[in-house]
Amino acid sequence: MASVFTLEVGEFKGPLELLLDLIEHRKLEVSDISLSKVADEYVEYIEDRSQIPLSETAQFVVIASTLLLIKSKSLLPSIELTNDEEEDIRDLEDRLKLYAHARHAAKLLRRRWGKSAYLPKNPQKSEIIFAPAHDITKSNTFGVLQNLIETIPTFTQAPTAHIAREIKLEDVIDSLTTRMQSAFTDSFKNLTSKADKVGSIVHFLALLELIKRGTLKAQQRENFSDITMNHEEVGTPHYG
Repeated sequence: MASVFTLEVGEFKGPLELLLDLIEHRKLEVSDISLSKVADEYVEYIEDRSQIPLSETAQFVVIASTLLLIKSKSLLPSIELTNDEEEDIRDLEDRLKLYAHARHAAKLLRRRWGKSAYLPKNPQKSEIIFAPAHDITKSNTFGVLQNLIETIPTFTQAPTAHIAREIKLEDVIDSLTTRMQSAFTDSFKNLTSKADKVGSIVHFLALLELIKRGTLKAQQRENFSDITMNHEEVGTPHYG
């Protein structure tokens, strides 16, 4: 048995195929009696394998639990099963019988595939003839197409809205810090030359935050004049 059912992850046998192999190996029919006889072999097989694909594990466990239920029924004939348990047993038997027929048909098809032609060698050529009704003319066909075109709804382009790019204060602070570390000195006017009103406000808040941290030193000589910025090491903030 070990030589027959060697686990190969690349070409792994599913739980139904494994169970059917066990039944056919012992030359048994698919029935609850046969299933009770191979239950131990099936459980032993999956217990000895540690590389069963995760996607197949649930199917193995479901079939193993059903087999153990069938074996318990055979050992204890007086045990009463619920309707769901009886249905599970019948369902497993039906699935195995259907799978056995499908596998047998697949073997027959594999032997005959490519050995005989399924299409005629000399198919008859059929001539395609267009034979419209007598009341179909060019004029009424044109009228029908024109009416059809007029009934096609027209589509108008919906107005589009432009969403302003979101500006985060943290990003502006990081960008201004990197810029001043390489430039050492700059002006606020130059910094916000391409920014809109909102961008200028966010840059000004970032400047105040860096002054508070002691990263930058800023100086404005008179009201509404340009602000000169200088990079400094982290320390006491300077205001001028």
